[in-house]
Amino acid sequence: MNKKNWLFIFLACTIAFTSLNSCKKSDDEDTTDDGPTEWQRSAVFGGDPRNQAATFTIDDQAFVVGGLLRTNAILSDTWSFNGSEWEEIAAEFSGDARRSAVGFAVNGKGYVGLGYNGTEALKDVHQYDPATKSWKKVADFPGEARFGAVAFALGNYAYVGLGMTPTDKTFSDFYRYDPSNDSWSPIKVPFTYKKSHAFAFVIGNKAYVGGGISNNQYPEEFHSYDGSDWATLKPIRRDDSEYTYDLTRQSAATFAIGNYGYVVGGQKGSVLGNVWKYDPSSDSWTDKHQALTSAGASARESAVGFSLNGKGYITTGGTSSSNSSRFDDTWEFTSAR
Repeated sequence: MNKKNWLFIFLACTIAFTSLNSCKKSDDEDTTDDGPTEWQRSAVFGGDPRNQAATFTIDDQAFVVGGLLRTNAILSDTWSFNGSEWEEIAAEFSGDARRSAVGFAVNGKGYVGLGYNGTEALKDVHQYDPATKSWKKVADFPGEARFGAVAFALGNYAYVGLGMTPTDKTFSDFYRYDPSNDSWSPIKVPFTYKKSHAFAFVIGNKAYVGGGISNNQYPEEFHSYDGSDWATLKPIRRDDSEYTYDLTRQSAATFAIGNYGYVVGGQKGSVLGNVWKYDPSSDSWTDKHQALTSAGASARESAVGFSLNGKGYITTGGTSSSNSSRFDDTWEFTSAR
């Protein structure tokens, strides 16, 4: 082979290597989120900045009740949101002010119960009637008083479970509430952990429960419930031939849009601002969606999440660092990725 051929091969290899290395470098360093915008700032929450509030949704209105101020004052106010504006409900809450309570709605009525009043954990439950804009007490939760529990509604029933006490005792039990006769009954559970501050959302006729904290650990187990039976699903931390992800966390907000569930923010060592989408058809998660922080919002934990008219919403929340903050901004999510 003559010198010209050798020179040609050398130059070609050099150019190919340089191009390959340049592409690799660009991929590694490109951390800019240049996908479609999914979060938009919505109407600011009308009450004081807070976290650890309870929420429920009736028809096309979401409600936010109680919570905790940065001063550690605990609240009992009620606010409603219709997707464009907030309104304070003048009706007096029929129980103690509380934080870390649960909220759910069944048959056109909203409910808030359990929680912590600053002195002790609670087990009382209260019903809101939007027709009369009034609160009244209903039957107490039958389990031990607690806060940081989860709740969801399926059909004509609500389900409440998990949580913790001020002495760090945690729970794995669940109870069904029947509003037709104002009664509670225990249901069997498959959990391998007792935990608090887990997340839950409903897609179609199934509820999904995961996350939380247990003995300073972040459980990986994830389950669905159809009103009769629990199913054990793939863990929320995976590293196998199909998927690699980790969305173990506590105090996250959730909402569901169409056939997908979304988990937003939370806390795991630090406060989080990312968004995870669950697809029940493949029993898998993806984080391809725009993070709250990419939209200009603060990462947060103990916010409330809900969906209205095909859009997801996050409001309130805060941080738990030594320079803790409380928020009153509201963000609207439209899935575009």
